[in-house]
Amino acid sequence: MHQKVVETEAAIQAAFIALLQTKAFEKISVSDITKLAHINRGTFYLHYVDKYALLDHYENHLIDQIQDYFTNDFEGTMTYQSVKENGVYTYPVVQKTVGFIHQEFALWQVLLGLNGDPRFELKLKRIMKQAISNGLDRVKGDISVTRCIPEDYAWELIISGMFTIIKTWLREDDPQNPEAIADIMMKTRFLSPYDLLGIKD
Repeated sequence: MHQKVVETEAAIQAAFIALLQTKAFEKISVSDITKLAHINRGTFYLHYVDKYALLDHYENHLIDQIQDYFTNDFEGTMTYQSVKENGVYTYPVVQKTVGFIHQEFALWQVLLGLNGDPRFELKLKRIMKQAISNGLDRVKGDISVTRCIPEDYAWELIISGMFTIIKTWLREDDPQNPEAIADIMMKTRFLSPYDLLGIKD
């Protein structure tokens, strides 16, 4: 990619992130973006049809990478771990996902923040649920599953629990490092609320 194009894309993204930190997406105009990015409107339209195409570009970039990890990095995943006895081994898919979020931290912050697109989180949740379900079938095969609670509730706890950790991380004034978040993500997959709160038997 030509250096000038790279610089323009970086300027547009920086402006988009800065604006979304202070106002809702619907209230952001192309003029707001071009003014803050120090480019003219014609240059913007060479890259994107409108602000909605810009939003789709960023969301699809993040979604495609997460989907790739959940599709291709499931090796070593879905293995039960006794955290109390042996500690925890971080699944490759968790390590790569958290690392990628860290790389694009500011973009994730605004897209999953108060001014972001609510559809983005819902879309990610659907993709993650499908990818985990497919991965479970691939890794574990056709197995009998005993459900202690209804399936819909189980999936909601699994997926929303992961998102809660990520969104808490994104809101921190002094964010923890990705290794710490991956460790938290893994431990919360296996520890009960009693364990997490330090309540003894």
